[in-house]
Amino acid sequence: MTRPAVRMCARCHRTTSHPVLVHEVHAATGPGFNVYACSECADLYPPMTDVLELPEPAPRRRSRLTLRVYTVDADGAVTDDRGKVEVRTGSWTDSLPHTSAYPPCGCPRCRTRERSTVQEA
Repeated sequence: MTRPAVRMCARCHRTTSHPVLVHEVHAATGPGFNVYACSECADLYPPMTDVLELPEPAPRRRSRLTLRVYTVDADGAVTDDRGKVEVRTGSWTDSLPHTSAYPPCGCPRCRTRERSTVQEA
């Protein structure tokens, strides 16, 4: 003769003799455990997912960072606003224009680009 399974519902905390498995908790350093619910509360849980199934990839967003460059005085008032610069990453390939508003910096990439422009002229 088998004894009926008696578990506590994870949602309403009542003891049930007809538990429904609603979640499996896996542990990296030891055994996991199962989460049970009564038949009334089991419908409120989302369906279980397979831990070996890969999730859907999130839509890829292009990363963007906007920098505002300005100078403030000792009182915190803005004295010189030089505008904003957008730095884009990922598949953005267009570079910032080389004008007086965006002078090339001293990094190796900008110095190389500046040298190639001078050599072409």
